[in-house]
Amino acid sequence: MEIQSVYLHYQPSNKLSLWIFLLILFLTGASISNSQTLQDGIYTEAQAERGAEDYSARCASCHSIDLRGNSNSPSLIGLSFMFIWEGRSLGELFTKMSEEMPTEDPGSLTQQSYAAILAYILRSNEFPSGETDLASNAEALAGIQITSQ
Repeated sequence: MEIQSVYLHYQPSNKLSLWIFLLILFLTGASISNSQTLQDGIYTEAQAERGAEDYSARCASCHSIDLRGNSNSPSLIGLSFMFIWEGRSLGELFTKMSEEMPTEDPGSLTQQSYAAILAYILRSNEFPSGETDLASNAEALAGIQITSQ
C-alpha cells in the first residue's frame, strides 16, 4: 500500500492526528514510495551506447554479439531473458553482473561500465530511455522490478 493512496482518504486535522496516522502506516508496513519502473526511462541513449561498446569488448564472446547467448551463456534479450529475470530487481541483476562477469575476470569492470552494459541490455529489450543515466550501484537499483510492462 502506498502512502499517497492512503493519505488521499485521510486528512489529519492536527499534529497529533498526523503522528498517529504516520505511526499506523509504519506499523502496518505501508511504504512511502517513489519507485521507478523500467517504463520510466531510467537510462540515457548515450549510456546505452557506451554499454554497447563495453558489451562488444567484454561480453559478446560469451553472450554473442546479438545478446542471444549460446548453450553455455543465457540470452540477455526477449522471452528467454524475461523468463529468468522477470519479477526480480534490477539491483539483483546489477549485482550478478558486477560480481560474476565477465566469467574469466569477475568484477574487473568499473561500476559505471556495468551500469552502461545494463543500460544497453535494457535498450536491447526495448525499454525506453530517458534523461538520466542508470545508477551504478545495486542499492539504487534494488527497488526497480524487472517486468515486461
